[in-house]
Amino acid sequence: MTRHLFLLALLAAVAAPSRAATPLDKVIRLSLAESYVTAILLNGGDAVRFGFWDFDPNNFIGLEDENLGSLEAQQLRQRLSTLSIPYTWSTPLGEDSNTLVLGVKAAYLGQRQETQIVSSDMSTVDAIDSSITTLTLGGEVRHRLNGYVGLAAGLNLNWQRYRNRTDFNTPESQALAPLFDGLITNYSANAWQAEPHVRATWFVGGRDAELKLISSLHYMHGRTFDTGETAHDVQPEAWYWSNSARWRHPYVTQILPGQNVWLQASRYDLGGDLDGPLGNHYYYEAGVGWLLDIRKMNIPFVDNVGIGINLNYGSALRGGTLVLLFNEE
Repeated sequence: MTRHLFLLALLAAVAAPSRAATPLDKVIRLSLAESYVTAILLNGGDAVRFGFWDFDPNNFIGLEDENLGSLEAQQLRQRLSTLSIPYTWSTPLGEDSNTLVLGVKAAYLGQRQETQIVSSDMSTVDAIDSSITTLTLGGEVRHRLNGYVGLAAGLNLNWQRYRNRTDFNTPESQALAPLFDGLITNYSANAWQAEPHVRATWFVGGRDAELKLISSLHYMHGRTFDTGETAHDVQPEAWYWSNSARWRHPYVTQILPGQNVWLQASRYDLGGDLDGPLGNHYYYEAGVGWLLDIRKMNIPFVDNVGIGINLNYGSALRGGTLVLLFNEE
């Protein structure tokens, strides 16, 4: 998620002797670093779920809890667009208790804002489009320690491209366009990031347990390359730690066999360049859904589909959303 701190950047530029001055560099570098690491977090699939209809849970349960939902958070969700296309391949590795999983993914995170960068008497607004495209190649080794505990360690390599396109539509903002263009607006920057991760899973009740407790730690570090501005020389670094409980219970009806009830609750702790973009250094996610196993239909790359409700508590993306579920474990 990109933060466009135009006014702060303007003050820094005016106070500095040149446009490459250190105060302005810090503003741009922080925003760019946050954009890269946030894109990896939000495109991960579980960290924050996006759906096809967003709502404020307070309106349905009679509460006024700002951490549960707000109009501002709902509008922010609606400005974001995400797309993730993953593919994984697995094979036994040595002993039966080891599995090698290889994966590739193409992902996109975009945000569109229509606002006045500089206050104007005109009703016209400026349009700011920013996006991160991510291509990922990764591998993971999974080891089943026993019937109750599974361990995993892996590494993802990410290539990312940040792109900003801004239309200055008021006389006041157009006067500032020469100062911003190529530095804060209307530019692109490439980066790579390495993302090692480890995970432990406890199968409550044994190998075929319906309840799983999962703890996963991710670390991200990288840098931009082929940049034309010193302000775009960034080394993003962040980490996040998730602790989750996941329950999946099968039930059968005469109409549609192979159905499952799916529940998940998670806490995410954030650090480094992830400490600011989501408005908090931790937040909670919870969801409930209905899954239909369609493996017998032999649809390539699809094991199950479903629909559910997801809640986010405590982050800038707090609130509820209706989600489509796909290949849930």
